[in-house]
Amino acid sequence: MKRGWIGLAVVLMAVGCSKKDTIDPGSWNSYRNPVDQTDIQDPAVFAENGAFYMFSTGSSAESVIPMMVSSDLVNWEMAINIFTDETMPDFISGVLPQSPEIAQVGGKYLIYYSMYKTASDSGIGVAVADLITGPYEDMGKVIHGSDYGITGVVSPSFFMADGKPYLVFGNFGGIFIAELSSDGLSLAGAPVKVASELFDAPYIMEHDGSFYLFASINTTTGGADCQCQQVVGRADAVTGPYCDKDSLPMTSDGYEVLIKSSTKFAGPGHGSVFDITPGNTWILYNAYDLSDVSKGRTLMLDRIEWLEGWPSVRGSICSFCADAPALN
Repeated sequence: MKRGWIGLAVVLMAVGCSKKDTIDPGSWNSYRNPVDQTDIQDPAVFAENGAFYMFSTGSSAESVIPMMVSSDLVNWEMAINIFTDETMPDFISGVLPQSPEIAQVGGKYLIYYSMYKTASDSGIGVAVADLITGPYEDMGKVIHGSDYGITGVVSPSFFMADGKPYLVFGNFGGIFIAELSSDGLSLAGAPVKVASELFDAPYIMEHDGSFYLFASINTTTGGADCQCQQVVGRADAVTGPYCDKDSLPMTSDGYEVLIKSSTKFAGPGHGSVFDITPGNTWILYNAYDLSDVSKGRTLMLDRIEWLEGWPSVRGSICSFCADAPALN
């Protein structure tokens, strides 16, 4: 799973989307998008002891960084809110935390969160807990954009490479990678730019010795007119250069489209990419359901296949109905 799979055997059931009465519900496992129809933005996922934990941007002041739990990535239930009025981060005043990330470092659970007042007054903080369900103690700022003259310092994603922890982040001010301290609570070096101002909401993963930078392009707002897409580039080293199939670097706006809008869904954006088992790769992301855009950005799930060294989603569009990961 994202940042480590812990004790959960997963297989894919070869089934279609029929729901005929003759089919034993216990023998098939398919799903329809969206997998959750509430306004869920910027999902981040962690798996532990047979459960999936998802953290996201809350839709109100009463739901700031909510955590939801699922046993199958399809059916989600609300569990807790990470922050209360008493524990709310405030290293940038007057704004609420958003765009979270979940990681485990040295036996501790870390929630990285974004604080955004303006592009130039934005940063990333971290909260720590002994259990994934909390309680979380806010440790304050990890980075503010003014520390390095960077704008749009939000949308963090954590990953390990060569035994070292890294944070990748960015929101239309360039995508940057920075090595973290061994406890994950501070930066261990200056950020390195790996993609241009075209991109938002990055996530990095390693597959078969290559590194892949997933990101969004275009605005995430607009409902039915939203033009957001999920895109990707590939590199031989964690710090890049990340390029498209024609070797155009992402620092020069190169990318390959992973998921785009369809007649059913608009604006697929801000994905969380993870392996359930090696090579069995999935993405949770948000998009507008065109049957009712008033719901906001709903939660989507799709499998990523690996074709000739590149990630691919069938048809490059959000699936409506597909085979799901099923617990054995």
